[in-house]
Order: sequence, then structure tokens, then C-alpha cells
Amino acid sequence: MANRLFLFDGTAIVYRAYFAIDVSLTNSKGEPTNAVYGTARMLSRFIKNYIAEGDYALFAFDRKEATHRHDLFEGYKATRAEMPDALVAQLKYIPDLVEGFGIKFHSVATLEADDIIATAVTKYRDKFDEIVIVSGDKDILQLVDEKVKVLRFVSGLTDLEEYDRRKVEEKFGLPPEKIYELLSLCGDTSDNIPGVPGIGIKTALKLLKEYGSIDEIYKNIRKLSPGLRKKLMDGKKALEMSKKLVRLVTDADLHIELEELRYRGLDKEKLRELFLKLEFASLLREFDLTNLGSDNNEDNGYRPVSSQQELDELFETLKGSDVISIDLETSSLDPHEAKIVGISVAIKDGEGFYIPVNHESSDWQADEKQVLLRLKELLEDSGTKIVGQNLKFDYEILEKHGIEPVVPHFDTMIAAYLLNPDSRRFNLDDLALKFLGYRTTSFSELMNKNQLKDQFEKVSVEEAAKYSVEDADIALRLYRVLSKKLYESDLDNIFHKIEMELIPVLAELELNGVYMNVESLKNLSEEYEKRLGKIREELFELAGEPFNPNSPTQVSKILFEKLGLNPPKKTKHGAYSTSAAVLEELVNEHPIIQKLLDYRKYQKLKSTYLDTLPTLVNPVTGRIHASYHQTGTGTGRLSSSNPNMQNLPIKGEEGKEIRKCVVPQKSDWKIISADYSQIELRVLAHFSEDERLISAFKNGEDVHALTASRLYGVSVKDVTPEMRQVGKMVNFSIIYGISPYGLARRLKIKTHIAENMISNYFNAYPGVRKFINEVIHEAKEKGYVRTLFGRKREIPHFRTRNKMKIQEGERIAINTPIQGTAADIMKLAMIKIHKMVKEEGLEAFPILQVHDELVFEAPATEVDRVCDILTRGMSGVVELKVPLEVDVAVNSYWGK
Repeated sequence: MANRLFLFDGTAIVYRAYFAIDVSLTNSKGEPTNAVYGTARMLSRFIKNYIAEGDYALFAFDRKEATHRHDLFEGYKATRAEMPDALVAQLKYIPDLVEGFGIKFHSVATLEADDIIATAVTKYRDKFDEIVIVSGDKDILQLVDEKVKVLRFVSGLTDLEEYDRRKVEEKFGLPPEKIYELLSLCGDTSDNIPGVPGIGIKTALKLLKEYGSIDEIYKNIRKLSPGLRKKLMDGKKALEMSKKLVRLVTDADLHIELEELRYRGLDKEKLRELFLKLEFASLLREFDLTNLGSDNNEDNGYRPVSSQQELDELFETLKGSDVISIDLETSSLDPHEAKIVGISVAIKDGEGFYIPVNHESSDWQADEKQVLLRLKELLEDSGTKIVGQNLKFDYEILEKHGIEPVVPHFDTMIAAYLLNPDSRRFNLDDLALKFLGYRTTSFSELMNKNQLKDQFEKVSVEEAAKYSVEDADIALRLYRVLSKKLYESDLDNIFHKIEMELIPVLAELELNGVYMNVESLKNLSEEYEKRLGKIREELFELAGEPFNPNSPTQVSKILFEKLGLNPPKKTKHGAYSTSAAVLEELVNEHPIIQKLLDYRKYQKLKSTYLDTLPTLVNPVTGRIHASYHQTGTGTGRLSSSNPNMQNLPIKGEEGKEIRKCVVPQKSDWKIISADYSQIELRVLAHFSEDERLISAFKNGEDVHALTASRLYGVSVKDVTPEMRQVGKMVNFSIIYGISPYGLARRLKIKTHIAENMISNYFNAYPGVRKFINEVIHEAKEKGYVRTLFGRKREIPHFRTRNKMKIQEGERIAINTPIQGTAADIMKLAMIKIHKMVKEEGLEAFPILQVHDELVFEAPATEVDRVCDILTRGMSGVVELKVPLEVDVAVNSYWGK
């Protein structure tokens, strides 16, 4: 006798997977993959924890065809919503997935998955010690007996509860064989089985417990109340039909032999092919479906250059290559301190060379100066196509060593980002796994293996070659895969004309860094400490006792217990929230609230900027070198980190005080800032083609005052500063697809007033309303939006029925084309200005890019020329239906 038979209700599992896993999960083609991924996760658990060699398994699935139940009752399952398109699109992968896990996938015309399971239980019952059914449906419980048990979903996909006879009776108060009668009486809303109209599950349970069966209930019907008696008599016809609908088929021809159900383990090739197609990197790793880099490099052509002759031959070969994938190994991640330890190049898949130059080794190493001269000749040649991963870092290292490479041909990290801008994993290890099914040797693995911390120069040349050439080789292979995907997604233009062109520009920007007057920062920090001390005293006086303003618990106790303020919100842990949003709501309730807000503001400015920035000054340059990221936002905007210079405060006196600390490093130099004027509103005017908005920008009108006049129904000359501020907020809120509720919260007004404001706005600018409606409609139809230059962003939110998700998707659909186009314009301007400054041979250089602003450091003698370049470069980079205006300011610090 065989061991166990596992019977999976595949239809229920796939449905559950679709709704359990975020619908935003897609591959780089934008295809939804959440249901397949969820199903794979569930099957993975079973393979590991339940099923063993010698077991048998069947994954039963519904067919499209109508069943005998549809013939019996036209309304059978009629109340079920249509299967979501995003789920339908994934069904084609389920058979291969299931069989890849070694489980038989099976469906039979006119039979539902439950019927296949019931027939299998009946047919094979005597051949197994145990039969395990995996399902979420109640009706399957009627099959439970001493040999058959059911694993039911409790929550998610892997939280399962076992139902044997005892559990069924404990849960329903009835033995499993009576579940059939229970469902016949009360019906099943999920399948639209009527049961006896008016009798719910509680009444049905009570009747069955008291009388034992449906037949006995009707035999004793006169003992029942008149109302119940009438329901049972009137519903007898519906009951008879419900019995037929609930009864599972147990004698069908399954057209299958038992031996076909034998579990024989994973079909690794089938799983690997599917996981690669769907880009399930974590599952590729989990089931070891990769070619392990460290195990396969030994003989596959990853070689260190070991003589001058080999080096000469390599450079001759590189000169004639179509593309060169390059990867530098350095002694530090700081370009200002880093030495080049070695250089890897690959020009053919599976092969590559490592040029050692600064290893602490007795092995042969190339002369660094000679290598750099030959690299300069090669990489500065306009015909060279450079490929790599995160090339901005390599370009910075090369520039510090006197090489200015041509614009890179292909950066795999940025290509992967463009294909899926809302992902957050673009490192080489993840990309290799996701797109190639290849597990690379990580840096930490290499260091641990060689018992080194992070000193690459101490790694042997042989080990370094295996590790480093692999990176160059994998980048080359990814280039082959990702370049095709970019072409298929129509992203070639934005990739080559914007993102690749921007890499040298950002490399220079990062190397330049920004100079800050550290003494001024320290003085400001001391002043803020005094302000904080004064505010603390005022807080203690208002509270009537000392407390820690940095402690949410103590603040909550003071506000909501001692002062008796009404707490509007709790945290997820059940405590009263003292978040900024909560305090803003309470600001008019007590003077202590504004003091707390002031305290937090100064505390954050002090800790985040005044005390932190001086610690980030580079000891070599005396400047702060932030990192700028092309892969940090869904819209295409640049982001920055370490520090986030784009987060430096702008508004208020405090923002001005901190920005004044950004000064030129040399005397007789100036800080020049060039800021796009209302670029996102201008992009909105271009897209919407709204006549009034276009006219306002062409005629140099104050758009915020104009909007305020329409909102309040007054002439522009009667708009007060407060009204204009509201007009400004509404203008920008529209770009972000804000709801009336959201606007009401921002303006601290009633929701119906905010609704009227939004209505007045759209009446004033009907073209904007038309644009928004059209962009949302198109996004729902296509599943994505594009910027003016072709940048693409998938919006999977429309695949769900979740109203909040759909609304979020609508906001993304409105905002992305506008903010993304503005970001593309800024990038194009940076590229153009970079070339103009180089062509004129100026000493001036860029130091900051913050949203819509470019900041330069320039000698006083070049101020006029730099101002001219910035104005022409930014305003003339693209032609819209409205002019692009640039505000330029010159000062001895960053500010106006």
C-alpha cells in the first residue's frame, strides 16, 4: 500500500494567491505575476514540509466549460465577479509551475476541482494510508473521515488548519457527512446555491443537531414554529435543487492513471525556465536553480593577465571589440582616496580578463601608469562602447586618474530601473539571478572566504580574477538580455539620450561636492540649542511639570492625561499617537501644541543637518560629496543620499540660515543658482493644452494669483497673499491628484469647501480636467503611463478591486507624466549645460542639483557667462507650448 495522496484544490489556491499577494508584482515586461508567485510559495512549503518521495499528488483545476450544475441551475455561481484580467493572464503559467514542482496538474471537462478531488478520494481511497486535501471550501469537508483530512486556509497562503472528524464536529457541531445536508439547507452565497430561502447557517445547524437529518426535520415539521414550517415547505423545491448542487461527483472518469500522480521530485529545468521568464529571483535562489558562480569559474575563461605580452595582446583585442564590459576593483568606495587594485574586462560571454595593478602580492602585476595610459586611449575613443553595472562609480574613479571616458553605451543597473522603476533592487547579484538565473559570488562571500574585512588589495590575484571578471561577464550578459527588453518596451531613446548621457554629468557633480562653512554650522547648532532650551522651559511651564519632549510616551501622558486633550488617533500598538499630523490637528486646542511643533522642528534641523553635515566633510577635499541616484524614484526624479542634499530645508528663515552655510571654497568666487519657475505647472499646461493656463504663462501672469481669483470669485488685483497661497497649494495639489479630503486636510477646511474649490479649479481650467480624465482612462486601458520623452511607469493598482489602491493608481497616473517630464527636462538641461561649460573651457562647476534647481560655484570673472549658459541651457532645452522660465540668483552663498 502506498503512503499518502495529496489532493490540491488548484482553482481555490490560485484565486487565493492572487488576492493574497500584492497585484503590483510584475516582471520587467509589466506582466502581472502575483498569483503565480503566491501559488509557487504555497507549493514550495508543501514540497519542503509535507510531500516526500513515494507520495502521490494531484492539483485539480476548473475548466472554462459549463458543468452539470450550470445545467441544473442557471444562476449557479452567477453572483461571482468575473475573473480579473490580471489573473486570467497568469493562468497559462500554472500547469508548468505545478508540474515543475513534481505535482500532476489535471482538469476534466464539465468537472470542477472539487469533483475531481471527490472522485479521486473515492477511487483511490483503499490504496493509501492517508489522503490529504488542501482547500479553502467548506463543501470539501463532507469528504473527511478516518483516512481523509482537509488542510484549510486560515489566513494568507501558508497558514493552514487541519480538519479531521473531531475538528469538523468541534467547528460545526456536526460530523463531516452532515456538511452536505447543512449546505443544502442554508445554501452557499459564494456559489449562489439558494438552500431554503430564509434559513441561515445557525438555524440549519440547530435543526440538524436536534433532528439528525433533513428527512427527520421534515418528518417532524409540525413541531416547528409556523414561520419556520412555512419556510421549509415553501423552500422544498429549492432545497432539492440545492442538494444536487452541493453533492460532489464521486464516480467520474478522470482519464488518468494512478501512477501519473506519483511524486518524483522537482523538474528543475522546467522551474528554472519559468522562474526566469517571470523573474522570480528569490525562488531561483531558494531551489538552487542557478549555476553557482564560484563553482563554475574554475575553467570557464575568467583569467588574470600574467605577463606583459598577455597585456599587450589583450589591449589589441579590446581595440577591435564591439562592446567592452568593464569593472574596477578599488581599495575604497571613496573616489578621492581609492586606488585602483585591478581592472576586469569582458568582450565575450563566459570569458574575461583581470588586470592586476595594486595587489599586495608577489604575482606579476601590470604597471599602473602604462595601463592607465592605454585605458585612456581606449575609453576616450568615440568608437568605444562601454558596458557595465553602476558605471557612475567607475567613471568617478577613472576621472580621478585622468581619464574621461566617452558616454557609456549601457549601464545594466539603469536599464533594469527603467524597465521597472518602482522596484528597489538593482544590484548586480539580484539582476543576475532575476534575468540570468545565475548566482554570483558576492563581495561578502569573497571577503569571508579569504578572512579579510574589506581590503580587496589583499585578495590573491587568482581569487580576485574569479570574482571581478564574473562581474564584467555578468554585466555583458545582462546587456544582451536587457537591451532587448528596453527595445521591446520602447525605452531605447530615454535610456541612451538621457540616462546614459547623464552618467558623466552626475559623476562630475559628485566629485565636485559642495563646500560648507562648518564654523557657521556649529554656531547655528549652538544657537538652536539655546532656542531648544528656551522652548523646553516654556513647555514645562505650560505642562506644569518637566517632561522629555522627545519621548512620545511622556508627551502623550502630558497632552491626553494631564491636560485632557482629546486624542484623535492611536498607534498600531494601541498608544495615543503624538505624530506631527496629530499635533497639527490639535494646534488650536492648547498653546503647548505649537511649542511642541517648534521644538521638534529645531531638534530635527539640528540633529539632521547642523550636527551631521560637519561629520560628512571629506578629509581630502574639505567638501561634502553627496551621492546622486538615477534609480531612486518611480517618476525619474533624481534622489540623493549621504547626505540627502535635496532634503535641505527651503522654507522659512531656518532654511535660509542653513543654505547660507553653502559658500564658495575660494575667495572671489560666487554661488550661482538657476531654478525653473513652476516647471511642473508649465508641463501641465503643455499636456492639457488648456487655453487659459497657456495664455497665463505666455503673458507672464501670476498663475497662483490667477487660480486664487477663480477659486474665490474675485479679480486678480483683489487676491490677498493668503488667497494666493491657497491658489498655489491647489495648483500643485491638482498635479498630485489630490482628493477633496486630502485638500481639506492641507488647507484645514471642511471637505465640502475643498470639493467646491476643486470644482471651481476645473471650471477655470477645463483643459486640465479633460487631460486628467484622459490620462486616467488611458492608464487603466494600457496599464502604464509615459512621460513626454517616453519614460514608462507601470500602474498595477488598476488590476485590483481595492478602492484605495485604485485611487493611488489614479494619483500616480496624473502625477507621473508631469513630474517625470519635468525630471527629464532637468536631466536634459544638465547634459546640455555640462557640454556648454566644457566647450567654453570655464573653471565654474556644478555643486548641487535639487529638484528644479541647479547650483554652480564660479569665479567672479565667469559669473555673467555662467548665468547666460544656465539661462539658455535650461530654458531652451525643449520646446513646449509654454515658455520655460529660469530664475537665476548670484550671491556669496546659496540663496537669493
